[in-house]
Amino acid sequence: MKDQFETKIKELVEEFSYDYDPTAWMSLSKKLPKANTGLSRLGKVAIAAILSIGLIAIWYNFSPKNERSNNAGRIAKNKTQTLEKTNQLSALNTQKSKKPTKPNANQNILTIAPNNATKQGFTPFTQEVVLDPDWYLPPILFNQQEIALSVPNEQLNANTDSKSQNEAQNLANDQNGNQASSAVPIPCKVPKIILDADAINYEEGTPRIRINAENTGADITWSANGTLINQTNRSVDLLAFQGQTYTITAHAQLDGCHSTEKIKVTSNEDYNLLAVNAFNPASRDERNATFMPYALTIREVRFELLIIDPDNGGLVFKTTDAQNPWTGIDQRNGQLVGAQKAYIWKVTLQQVLPNEKTTYSGTIVRI
Repeated sequence: MKDQFETKIKELVEEFSYDYDPTAWMSLSKKLPKANTGLSRLGKVAIAAILSIGLIAIWYNFSPKNERSNNAGRIAKNKTQTLEKTNQLSALNTQKSKKPTKPNANQNILTIAPNNATKQGFTPFTQEVVLDPDWYLPPILFNQQEIALSVPNEQLNANTDSKSQNEAQNLANDQNGNQASSAVPIPCKVPKIILDADAINYEEGTPRIRINAENTGADITWSANGTLINQTNRSVDLLAFQGQTYTITAHAQLDGCHSTEKIKVTSNEDYNLLAVNAFNPASRDERNATFMPYALTIREVRFELLIIDPDNGGLVFKTTDAQNPWTGIDQRNGQLVGAQKAYIWKVTLQQVLPNEKTTYSGTIVRI
């Protein structure tokens, strides 16, 4: 009964309608605000947000791949470092035990086992690992796990042999160095030299000083600040043309050992052909009765002797023969020159000794 009543009311409501004036509706429509057909400000913001979220999602999808590549590179680097450390430990163990390395069946295999696997009775498992740049492994895995890398026997043996050879070579070098340092050096037998000098000697018409050396069979070389002649292994002659002090050095060598000794000698006057400064034609000693520089009488040298009058420069006497001395006669007048008058003599040598001057001169007085 109730349902029929509700149905009846519903039909009456649906069939009910009001009459309306179309003109009035048109007038009312013109007064209403026009609808905005474009996008609102809120819509634009929503679209921008959607685009931003899309870009972030695209970037996020591509960035993990790069990070995975970098992490894979770090993993490979850690593997290389671990391999190097394992090589060093294996080489040290090989050196201590002196036993050949046993062949390893699992070559190039990464073995991963918990640190407490042995303590808890777990059996370590072996798994072959292939490093892929796109495969991302968290670094915490290597911090929490114990890693053991199996090394090829050939490479391990090669490293061990190379290091053993290097250590053997270093040991040999150390032994050689210790032997060389511990070897007692052979003392050098320094040759002894004893030098002495004779008095100045004019026996050959020149001022010579003989220096003699006593040594232990060594070879001697000589040097001086003057002229040395007649040099032998045990003696040498010094030509002392000038009045000064001379230093003579003897350098000896024997079986690679060297020594040096020096000696100083002094000549009191300059060499002047051993000429006197006065003569007496009336002397019974022929050596005092004539004038000729003594050195010219014993030296085999060509010369020219001139006697010159100092008053006018006239030539009083001239000779080239040591056996023809000046007797005091003036060749200009054939008479004996006056007494107590100094005349100039001059000698020019045509053949001289090393470092000897060619012209000598002096004065001579007839008494």
